[in-house]
Amino acid sequence: MKKTKIEAFEYFNIKSAVDSYTRMYGSPDLKNGYPANKQRLAIIMTLLDKIKPKNISDAGCGAGMPIIEMLKMGYDVTGYDKSQNMIESAKTNLINNGFDPDKVCIGNFEDPDHIKDQSFDCITGMGTFYYSREILKTLLNQKKKLRKGGHLIFSLRNKLFDLVTLNEYTQKFVGELFGIDKYDEKIQKTFFDQFSNINKVKKKFKNIDENNVFSLVHNPLTVNDELLKPLGLLFKKTYFYHFHSLPPMFEHINPEQFRLDSWKMENPTDWKGNFLSSGFIVHCIKP
Repeated sequence: MKKTKIEAFEYFNIKSAVDSYTRMYGSPDLKNGYPANKQRLAIIMTLLDKIKPKNISDAGCGAGMPIIEMLKMGYDVTGYDKSQNMIESAKTNLINNGFDPDKVCIGNFEDPDHIKDQSFDCITGMGTFYYSREILKTLLNQKKKLRKGGHLIFSLRNKLFDLVTLNEYTQKFVGELFGIDKYDEKIQKTFFDQFSNINKVKKKFKNIDENNVFSLVHNPLTVNDELLKPLGLLFKKTYFYHFHSLPPMFEHINPEQFRLDSWKMENPTDWKGNFLSSGFIVHCIKP
């Protein structure tokens, strides 16, 4: 029987998840994990430096580490999260860094009705919107909170990355690409037999899917047509992060070398990111 996926805010309300998301924004430590979130924040901070918004709303702010970095750079930023424990941790982190804990509050990124319409110059969503059950509706609700000319900057999980992972994600991706379900049992068996070796390497590290959390993946090549144009958002650019020097199975063999080689590849505008990065950032504007 297929297990029902839990909502992201439930998972991120667990103490271990709260603690891990605070640590993820520390100094890069390739021995203990890949600093993907730190790289994502660095890209967004570079964008903020270019657009210089008057005020920022961080949707799904988590434990507040990105907000703290923005505050240190002098930005007027507030944030909210649906997970109570995340907000409590964010308030503590803000106090520990000398900032007002009331910069964050409880709120629902899918429908942020606690925010007035047309009240922000910029909205960021770092690892947030792809947890929405109805992402188009979520983005529309976020758009309403932007002033004319305001910027929406958010990250997504990269569907094309599944093509090169050489694991069960690749099997699923290629199966969907060929529409294998429409063929008879013999053809399906022959097709899936080609992937018989994909699960032989024992996994040491869990990802969000293995925690049974609901999330979506998106194609960076079609995100403008699928998400932005229908909502009247003006696409600016995509930026890639969390590059992989080899398929993920190799991180289980030699974690530190894998992460070091991958870290050297981090280049937000490298076309290879369409396939070799597991995440990307979308920058768009409300015209």
